[in-house]
Parts: sequence; structure tokens; C-alpha cells
Amino acid sequence: MTLTFEGRLNRQPYIIGYLTVSIISGIITYLTKDSTSTLISIFAGIIGILLCAVTLSLIIRRLHDLDKSGWFALIFIIPLIGFLFSLYLMFAKGTDGSNQYGADPLIRF
Repeated sequence: MTLTFEGRLNRQPYIIGYLTVSIISGIITYLTKDSTSTLISIFAGIIGILLCAVTLSLIIRRLHDLDKSGWFALIFIIPLIGFLFSLYLMFAKGTDGSNQYGADPLIRF
């Protein structure tokens, strides 16, 4: 997983990345749920911000693979629609060939 907002990302790396971020987030939440330490809370907050940035990167690059602007990520703000949109991102086939965001990630040179 790289923290870039350019290029395209097909379904498999998107799902793997999303699951990885979710698992890490769950582990951090579980380990810090009963903590009263300020230092641990700050550490968890920093990790949470980094995980949000990685998730946003995954979503934007997946949208680019579907030939859509990264601004469509704002749909996730809408509760039910955001969930349905996440399913769309997981299962929709990306654009065949190159698009305005780069070459097809499935084509090996």
C-alpha cells in the first residue's frame, strides 16, 4: 500500500488494502479501548489519521480505475448510500485499457 492519490487500482488490491486497514484499525481499537493513558490515546489518534489517509488513497485510486473523479469519495459521507457505493467499488470492473488517470493496472508490460 502506498500513500498516493494518483494512478489506478483494480479490485483485488483495493479489497486487500481495505481489509488490511480494517484489521489494523480493529486491533488498535481493541488494544486501546480500556486505556486511560494520554500517550496511548495520542498514539492511537496518529495511527487513526494515517489509516484514514491510506483508506482515502485506496478509494481515490479505485475511483480512478472506474474513470471517475476522486471527488466521488464524498459519497461516503451519506450513510446508506456510502455503504452501497463501497459495494460498487468492490465489485465494479475497472475501465478497460487506459483512461485519463493512467494505464490499465491489469495489463502487464
